[in-house]
Amino acid sequence: MKNHGVVHSNAMLRPWLLLIGFISLFGAGYLWVNSAPWTLATLKSFADARAIHDVQTRPDRVGFLLSKDPALLKAVAWSKTGSVLYPGPATYAPTRFDLSLQELEELTHLTSEDFPASWSNYDRDGNELLYCQPAPRICLIYDRSALQNALDVSLDGVNWGVMGLLAGMGLLSFFLFWRRGTAAQPHDQLVLLPKQHSARRGTLEVALTPRDFRLLEFLQMKQGEVVTKDELYDAGWGRDFMPNSRALDQHMINLRKKLDPDKSRSPVIETVRGVGYRLLD
Repeated sequence: MKNHGVVHSNAMLRPWLLLIGFISLFGAGYLWVNSAPWTLATLKSFADARAIHDVQTRPDRVGFLLSKDPALLKAVAWSKTGSVLYPGPATYAPTRFDLSLQELEELTHLTSEDFPASWSNYDRDGNELLYCQPAPRICLIYDRSALQNALDVSLDGVNWGVMGLLAGMGLLSFFLFWRRGTAAQPHDQLVLLPKQHSARRGTLEVALTPRDFRLLEFLQMKQGEVVTKDELYDAGWGRDFMPNSRALDQHMINLRKKLDPDKSRSPVIETVRGVGYRLLD
């Protein structure tokens, strides 16, 4: 019954694997397309960071850059040694562009270690967005609404973790779909060779005993029909043999091992509980 379940699970699972693969990759693709606005936002923020970096030792010029961009609310720039260049302790910054000492300390701590350029919500409601990059080391705070208007896009959040998970699930589903499909390809089908008194499954050729051959030949003649144990006893042992259930079952176990010694092929003999056996291919 175990082999019966394996074969039928393959047939039932393959359409589901295909469906899951398509849905997962479609979902990942949808998230990827919706990440394009963030790419535009990153390009703008990188350009803004470069412009501020070029004049970071001149607070008046930094203030001018901030004042002419409605989307850019605040900026913090650090030197290569880690000291805050803008807004520094003695730097005058208009109220709109000022940061509290606590905010400066939090941003300094956030960027004190190696980190990738990234976006995050700066306030609880997500009305302000924080962009930080390591080289040059700068953090920029944007007004979400103004930034969306400037770029003419919608900056809805893109969950990169979910997108990666969906893409991975899709690829895994297609891989399993392919594996389950190739598991029962013709190169694994059973071919009886009467002259050699053997059987072939792909590159594997198995020497058979006379009883092995008679049983397989009889199962193959039935073309996938269920064959009773009594019929198999008659075919393998003869009508004068007194049936012993364990003798046939043990012989089938050994025959399965011969036809798939490394358990790398699809099952070829199915046990039909309470009735007998059936040749699957």
